[in-house]
Amino acid sequence: MAKKNKAQPEALQLKIEQVHKEFIGAVAVEDVSFRVEAGKVFALLGPNGAGKTTLMRMIMDIVRPDSGSIQINGQPRATIPRNRFGYLPEERGLYAHARVLELLVYFGTLNHMPRRKAEVEAIRFLDRLGLIDYSDYPIHYLSKGMQQKVQFIAAFLHKPDILILDEPFSGLDPINQIALREILSDFKKEGKLIILSTHQMEMAEKMCEHVCMIHQGRLIIDAPLKEIKKRFRDNTYLLEADHALETLQMMDKVDVLEAGSNGIKFRLAPGLDSGDLLRVISAKHLVRHFQMFEPSLHDIFIRLIQRETEELHA
Repeated sequence: MAKKNKAQPEALQLKIEQVHKEFIGAVAVEDVSFRVEAGKVFALLGPNGAGKTTLMRMIMDIVRPDSGSIQINGQPRATIPRNRFGYLPEERGLYAHARVLELLVYFGTLNHMPRRKAEVEAIRFLDRLGLIDYSDYPIHYLSKGMQQKVQFIAAFLHKPDILILDEPFSGLDPINQIALREILSDFKKEGKLIILSTHQMEMAEKMCEHVCMIHQGRLIIDAPLKEIKKRFRDNTYLLEADHALETLQMMDKVDVLEAGSNGIKFRLAPGLDSGDLLRVISAKHLVRHFQMFEPSLHDIFIRLIQRETEELHA
C-alpha cells in the first residue's frame, strides 16, 4: 500500500486590519493594515514615536486596539496561547540579581517548557552565543551586550511560532550581530513568523524581505524590499572612470551628485539613454565600472519621512 503523505501544517499569517489606538486623545496608531507571512523576516520601521512599539504590544495582546482586528490564520489574537509568541521588548526586563541559567529556565517554564528541556535548550544557546562561562553569574554582573543576548535567548527559548523583536541588535558588537542573524535565519527556515523593528537600516536591509514603514501612527509604505528599492530608483548611476568628472559636468541632462574615491554618482534627466552616455564616456576615458545606483533602505527611509513630514505641515 502506498503511504499517505502527512498533511502539511498551515503556514502562519498575521493579519492586521484597520487597527486604531489612542491614548488620552492622542492617536498612536491610525487605521493601520498589513499582513505578515511566515518564513520571511518582516521589518516594521519608523522614527521614534511613530507607533511601532504600540503596534507590537497590540500584536502581543499587551494592549488592545480601540478598533480593527488582529488575527493569526483567521483566529482573533486574544484566542491564541501566549506561549506561541516570543517577545523582545525595547525596554529590557531581566531580574538583576537572578543568575543567568536559572533565569532562562524560569522564563522557559513560564512558557510551559519542562524544566529539564528548558535547561538543556538554555545551555545550548548560551554556548552558541558565547555565554556558557557566565551561566552562574548574576545578571547585573554582565555587560549591556551580554544582557541583551540573555534577553534574546529568553524570547525564543521555548521555540515560539511568532517572534516579535524590538531593537534586537541594540548593544551588540558586529560579531554578536552576525550570531543573532544566523539564529534568526534558522528560525526563518523553520517557517517561523518574524517581525523585527530596528533603527539600524543596514541590518534591516540585510535581513528583511518585506518592509512596512509607519510615521506618526500612519502607514506610509508596505511592500517587499526589492519592490521598494526598484520603486525609488531615480535614474541615478555610479561610474568609475579615469578623469571623467569634467566630461560629465559639461554634458547636458547630467546632474553630478557626488564625486569621490568610490566613483562619480550622477542622475540622468529623462530622455538621455544610459547606453548612449556610456559610449560617449568610453570613447574618452577608461571605464572601470558602471552601474545603476540602487538607493539604500536608509536613503529611502529618510526620503519617505521627509516627504511625509512636509505633507503634514503643508
